[in-house]
Amino acid sequence: MPTLEITTKLGCSLACRFCPQDRLMKSYPRGDSRELSFGDFRRVVAKVPPHVRLDFSGMAEPWLNERATDMVAQAFDLGRKVAIYTTLQGMQPDDAAMLIGRYAGRIGPETPWVIHLPDDEGNMTGWKRSETYLRTLARFVALRRDHAPAGLTFMTMSARGEVAEPLRAVIGDRLDPFVGISRVENLDRTAFAPGQLLAAARHDGAVLCGSTPYFDHNAMLPNGDVVLCCMDYARRHVLGNLFHQSYEEIHAGAAMGAIRVQAMTPGDDTLICRRCHNAVCLDQEGGTHWRLRQNAMWTALPAPMAMPVMPPAQRSVLADLRAWVQRAGGL
Repeated sequence: MPTLEITTKLGCSLACRFCPQDRLMKSYPRGDSRELSFGDFRRVVAKVPPHVRLDFSGMAEPWLNERATDMVAQAFDLGRKVAIYTTLQGMQPDDAAMLIGRYAGRIGPETPWVIHLPDDEGNMTGWKRSETYLRTLARFVALRRDHAPAGLTFMTMSARGEVAEPLRAVIGDRLDPFVGISRVENLDRTAFAPGQLLAAARHDGAVLCGSTPYFDHNAMLPNGDVVLCCMDYARRHVLGNLFHQSYEEIHAGAAMGAIRVQAMTPGDDTLICRRCHNAVCLDQEGGTHWRLRQNAMWTALPAPMAMPVMPPAQRSVLADLRAWVQRAGGL
């Protein structure tokens, strides 16, 4: 789906093992701002078309920025489509109460709130237990218990789905087991045990993103740079800058044009999508038309609508009308 992921701050102190922060920090321009200001956020949102979902996730925990709650509230109040992916680190209990009280009705399958919890294996290496954190988490657990909105989910990076021990009294149950991805091989596979990461992906044909056919599921960094997606930690595909360009200029620009050429050229090895587990492949199967090898989020069709059943009285009127037309010799 068309999305702009908002990275509110660079230098994520949580240091999750499955997140290649080192690649991002090495590639980020020296001297550029590492924290998104509220003013810059407002100016960016004004440029982004309303059909584009705003994700508070990006490449670091959103609430490490002290204005994150203000940014989220601003987006909701403008009527934007909003998704939240957070570890809750930095979020205060009052923030959680306000967000739930005002915006929980906006949670849905395509506008989810995903809570990423520390696990029993220590994969969120920078997390520290605090009473504030536990009270914040308890707000979202209560929301799930009392209302169970579709789109509110909890996850962890444990292969067994086990949260960290201090959270068990709050969260209660075991979560889904987790298998990591290499983030288009930005992670060092030698640092992981067998089975912790999915096997490397490699796509040789033409490729598209499994989330959108238009390469418009992008991520913005605190300096306004827009990269192709949240997998591009090494900033290999910088599309433009929303502080200085319009959304349309970026998507009509040379960097996006190059990506489309790389995607449609079998054998090209410069596009990170070729190593992405979310990519979908196309081939010609000996013919001339491109054909998808597998389904994508954007190929799913809604269930066909059932034809309405006509009430007996209406069926009788229709039969009388047809008989009259036949007697009149047709129209």
